[in-house]
Amino acid sequence: MSDWWSYGLADLLLFSPRVYYRLFETMNTTWWVVVISAFVAGLIASGFAMRHGHRGNRVILVLLSVIWAWMSYGFLWQYYRPINWAVPYLLPGFVLQAVLLAVFAARPLPLRFGWRGDLTSAIGVGFMVCAFLIYPFVGVLEGRELVQAELFGSAPDPTALGMLGFTLMARGTWRWLLLPVPLIWCVVSAATLWVMDQQIAVVMLTAVWVTIILRLA
Repeated sequence: MSDWWSYGLADLLLFSPRVYYRLFETMNTTWWVVVISAFVAGLIASGFAMRHGHRGNRVILVLLSVIWAWMSYGFLWQYYRPINWAVPYLLPGFVLQAVLLAVFAARPLPLRFGWRGDLTSAIGVGFMVCAFLIYPFVGVLEGRELVQAELFGSAPDPTALGMLGFTLMARGTWRWLLLPVPLIWCVVSAATLWVMDQQIAVVMLTAVWVTIILRLA
């Protein structure tokens, strides 16, 4: 039993950074039409979410629901599950996120998105900008090829980060139900990236703490 104390996070990681980022290359080249479509759908949703006046609420929710459903199958089930033993335990949460978004879209009064000019919405926009425009190019700065870019809508890290932004931009009694899954994923991803010596792990963990603080404020 004493052997368990000698294990660390690195011992639970059964793949190398090279194998991990090769997954995105394979997905981006095999499913490039879907990957680009999901990214564009996310951009459309973000455009509606940043507008003042809470317009396009159902469109946002439907697009996000489809994105989370595609990501659950496209990346987690097809590519990540075979190399990561934890994915089968996390995958139901992604499916639940897609269902919750669809349920909110079907409600008579869906969640209301829109720019409010306060700190919460400003940070929400910051998360979304990071997810869409910065995260995909982090790998290039670290020496990886652009074909391995992690894009919002297909890769879980920028999608979870962007989802935190969408939620902070939303108004509605039940909007916080959309936070647990992306928060948990950001923590898990931060641990994985930290073990792989990827500095972007700090961004993921910072986003978790900032969101929690804003939620409690």
